[in-house]
Amino acid sequence: MNNTYLEINLDTLKNNVKSIIKIYNNYDYYFGVVKSDAYGHGSYIVNSLIEGGINYLAVSYLDEAIEVRKYNKDIPLLCFVPIDLNDLEKAIENNITITITSYNYLLDLIKKLKQNIKVHIKLDCGMNRLGFKNKNEVTKTYKDIVNNKHIKLEGIYTHLSSVGVHESGYDDQVKRFKELTKDIDLNKVPIVHITSSSNLVAHEKIKWTNGVRLGSIMYGYNPTIRTNNHGIINKLRNLRNKYMQKKLKLSKIITDVDLDIKPAIKMYTNIIQIKDVKKGEQVGYGLSYKAKEYMKIAIIPVGYNNGIGFGISSHYVMINDKKYYSVGQTSMNMMAIKVDSKVNIDDKVYIINEKITPKMVANMTNKLTIEILLMAGHSNKKIYINDK
Repeated sequence: MNNTYLEINLDTLKNNVKSIIKIYNNYDYYFGVVKSDAYGHGSYIVNSLIEGGINYLAVSYLDEAIEVRKYNKDIPLLCFVPIDLNDLEKAIENNITITITSYNYLLDLIKKLKQNIKVHIKLDCGMNRLGFKNKNEVTKTYKDIVNNKHIKLEGIYTHLSSVGVHESGYDDQVKRFKELTKDIDLNKVPIVHITSSSNLVAHEKIKWTNGVRLGSIMYGYNPTIRTNNHGIINKLRNLRNKYMQKKLKLSKIITDVDLDIKPAIKMYTNIIQIKDVKKGEQVGYGLSYKAKEYMKIAIIPVGYNNGIGFGISSHYVMINDKKYYSVGQTSMNMMAIKVDSKVNIDDKVYIINEKITPKMVANMTNKLTIEILLMAGHSNKKIYINDK
């Protein structure tokens, strides 16, 4: 029987948001980024984020926005990726704010528009993804929007590609934003948002912005820059950063920010069989693991289908507060764990918890923390915990 599931603590998410806003309390708009099924946590969490202080939500796609609307009909909701204009009525019906990324898209929108809609203008300040790169087009778009009775310009934003610790990317892109909006009175734009999680903790607030987008930090992962002076590599890295900041006259960098946040996800599974393996016997696909001595293995119903795609003997789980390592190649739905006589078939297996964080799993498997969250969230059932 497969009892693999994610346990998601709604109180933790709420408290994370409260803790962030307590420190960074000089914004008017706190966007909770809940794209990709809320980073694997599920759209069900949105009201807990709102209780913590989030007053605007953001997703990538229209279908994600409509999923969020199942849980909250009223909170402002921005769609980052331009919607297919054939779905315009659906966006309006669901009170979804859309993004304008090109002048031609705006012209097509105006042709189809018969009802009121809110929009944000997206600028490309150096990442070369979505958004305007030409100042004249930005100005023309702004004027056409404010002169259209059916369109309300609610915001202007960009997404920064750099934190700017030892290169000028951050400063260059902030400067580029100002250049692109030179002919626009930003004071007349209700929301100006540039900063995301990593920029929030690494830099002082940009005076002319009033919105911040909370992504990974909201889910309990502190993106602060750490100035670890242990070891020659870390010392050299810190010296390089200081040298480049002085040489390039970079903005002030804030490091080692302590936040009262923690991951809200735990992942559990069960043991479906315990078996003996004799010395010389092999385990897993390709017979890649050969037992050097007699041992016991526990088979658990977790594999790369569950978002946990480990290599050979590279990962550990916890059973009865003790580490036990995987052996052999992980398959689609199963993994073998080398155990001892203290492990019983009824014991709970911890895949992710306080002692095996998603970040640790990511390091073990050469993936990003967000990848682990997305993959685990996509393939496993979720149980939500609230008020214990």
